Amino acid sequence: MSWKTRELINEGTANLRGSAFRSILLAAICAAAFGGLAFAEVRQAADLSAFAASYREAGAHIAVVSLQGDGIPGSRCEALRWEQGVIGAGAWRSAGQVSFASAPGVLFQAADVTPGILAVWSPGERFDSGAGVIAGMALAAETGLRRGLMVRFLENEPMVVTGVAELAPRMPQATRWVLGPVSPSGFFDECWVEFEPGVSEAGKASLAARFATGAADPVVRPVRRSDEFTRDPAAEWESRPQKHGWVAVTIALSGFIVAAAWFRRSEAALYMATGTGRLELVVMSAAEHWPIVALGWCIGYSYAVSAHLSWGEGAAMDFVRHAAVTSGAAAVLLLPASACANALIARGNIAALLKDR
Repeated sequence: MSWKTRELINEGTANLRGSAFRSILLAAICAAAFGGLAFAEVRQAADLSAFAASYREAGAHIAVVSLQGDGIPGSRCEALRWEQGVIGAGAWRSAGQVSFASAPGVLFQAADVTPGILAVWSPGERFDSGAGVIAGMALAAETGLRRGLMVRFLENEPMVVTGVAELAPRMPQATRWVLGPVSPSGFFDECWVEFEPGVSEAGKASLAARFATGAADPVVRPVRRSDEFTRDPAAEWESRPQKHGWVAVTIALSGFIVAAAWFRRSEAALYMATGTGRLELVVMSAAEHWPIVALGWCIGYSYAVSAHLSWGEGAAMDFVRHAAVTSGAAAVLLLPASACANALIARGNIAALLKDR
């Protein structure tokens, strides 16, 4: 018997419709396998991304430069803000201690800060550049200060509070400080520089040369030492267990499809008894199983992304792409395996296979 390609495809889709329970069961198994693999990829990517973000927020890519003697030139420090690969830079210097007129017995540390350092100490917040003072969060909570209030220091004119800064993550000792924005002219105690992650190490290494003088060598230290964090996101991602999970998923699903074909081996033998060749069985099996694999991947992948989003976490394009590539590789590899299932089962004596009904 000779089959046309269209007839083989029609016969395969008829088998798909005729075995509805089997088709639904295989689609559900494929969806569970593909979805589990995609979900594992999305969850680990999100976890490592969150850790890397917290690492950056804690000041992982910030270097602090100090210089004995006169100190750090503020203008040179502020100029780093415009360098490529630098997120922010600024300087600060101690301005002694101050007391509020309303609480003369309590001393607070005061500091002069250049405009750029506020973006390093408290990223994401905006402060007025006009005359006034900025209070650390702990100081504001202790004294009741808030933005817009007038505050009077002993032996000083009243000043307006232009902002309250959350400094604890990067500069915890400054949470009880009174910060006075000043111009970058003159010398300062320290220069803080935050780099882009990709140029952090090279940038930190170049700072000493930028501030070197003949009198003394500058001291460069990181805000956060690398040994404070026991996880390496890049190494964890490369060694993740599901990285090659698409191979295991393909093998497992191939086993299910071959097992399902084995229970229908008499049908394959009947086709062969009427003159159907093995290549024609492959085309027929592809028409029957490929829609199942495609539907299973679409459902499983969509469910994995939806389940991740239901946890209240966003799904960045990188997460979605990695999950699609890993689970999609398993689906693509399963296509030829599923197409060959009937041809692999229909082996041996046709008469004996016809009796296995």
